[in-house]
Amino acid sequence: MMNTPQLDHPLTGPFWKAAARQELQVTWCGACNHAVWYPRANCPDCGDPLHWRALSGEGLLASWCEVAAGLNPNFPTAYTCALVSPVEAPHIRIVMQLANSPAEKALSCDMPGRVRFIPLQQAAGEPYLAPAFEPYHDDDTACDKQLAPG
Repeated sequence: MMNTPQLDHPLTGPFWKAAARQELQVTWCGACNHAVWYPRANCPDCGDPLHWRALSGEGLLASWCEVAAGLNPNFPTAYTCALVSPVEAPHIRIVMQLANSPAEKALSCDMPGRVRFIPLQQAAGEPYLAPAFEPYHDDDTACDKQLAPG
């Protein structure tokens, strides 16, 4: 069982190396000019090789759910899992934890926010940085900002 991300894995290693630098990256097709998620070697539409591209970290909350403690023995505490659409690639959804989540009743679909990186520590293995979505709260000035692709 994997206890930490495999940095040398050809498909997912670049994602975790970027996360260690606190950078969100996804695979991108230059020919089609769109993101491809989950990582793969070639574009499913045109077959061209994909490259990794850094994103701003801005996004919208597409969905979320509470994961009960004990569901995964590698993560003994409960957490909220978020499905996030990056603004530069609104057609993809990236699964990550919710950071500093407000009460679940305060969450809403299409809620804007930003990815930040949090240390995760599984039951065994070394800690590592992983992306987590932090919704903007009512007192954040960014709440009023329209999020749109650059």
